[in-house]
Amino acid sequence: MNSTVPSAEPTPPLQPPQLLNLQGFARNLLQKRVWFLLFILLDILVLNAIATQPEVTKVWDYVVPGLAATIRITVFSFVVAVVIGLIVAFGRISKNIIIYNLSTLYVEIFRGLPLLVIILIFNFVLTPAIIDVVVGSNPDQANMPFVDDLIQRLIGVPGDQVSTTVLRTRDIDAEVRIVLAFAVTYGAFMSEVFRAGIESIGRGQVEAGRSLGMTYVQVMYYIILPQAIRNVLPALANNFVFLLKDTSLASAVAVPEISYLTRQYSSNNFRYPEGLLVLSFLYANLTIVLSMASVYLENRLHKDRMGAR
Repeated sequence: MNSTVPSAEPTPPLQPPQLLNLQGFARNLLQKRVWFLLFILLDILVLNAIATQPEVTKVWDYVVPGLAATIRITVFSFVVAVVIGLIVAFGRISKNIIIYNLSTLYVEIFRGLPLLVIILIFNFVLTPAIIDVVVGSNPDQANMPFVDDLIQRLIGVPGDQVSTTVLRTRDIDAEVRIVLAFAVTYGAFMSEVFRAGIESIGRGQVEAGRSLGMTYVQVMYYIILPQAIRNVLPALANNFVFLLKDTSLASAVAVPEISYLTRQYSSNNFRYPEGLLVLSFLYANLTIVLSMASVYLENRLHKDRMGAR
């Protein structure tokens, strides 16, 4: 009896690994990155105008020094706003009636007022009022000498002059007032971001930490806050972008940032198209770079969460 052994199927030849899927890369580029290529093209055209057209070059040379003030205001305001937001967020979740209501009042007022109005209040009302309280009507002796000397040292008055002078409203730089106005305003928005992040963490984690003998502060510091901040990082990055754009309002009180310098040059030389072209170029590049960093951060966090599962 003959038994037939089935012949083995021929093994297909091994294909070399494809290092780059050109078709998929091209499809992804066309679907999601065309806007970026067009933006780069616009950037090249604007840079060419800056390099070749004398009027645009003059605007560029006049406005770019204000970029340092714009970045400085954004960074300092954001850092102070984060601190204020964290403190107020704990007030918003506090069971103490007084702390909760004061925190809520602060949030509702500063979220309800236009940012420009807050800037004007800090610059022309609040700062002179504080100086009047600290110094008083006597130009030779302050009502609160210790506070007067402390503020003078903080704003950079030379040490040998602190004891012989009193604080004046003009001693408080407009940039300092703007930073405080932005910080207090965005602190109200940040507090809601942090509050939402803290409340997104399950109550069971707090109870588990307390059952291990940890205090409330330890539970918040070691368990809740690390997770909450991780959850709200994309929202914080978006607020940073919004704050950068809102720094243009500093021009209302003559802070020499890029918007103010552009308006100054354009009104003095009647060259509005060139000025606005340079200003738009600077803001667009700053905000798009920060927005892309925010998207990258959000995607990275999403992948980390998926990997953890």
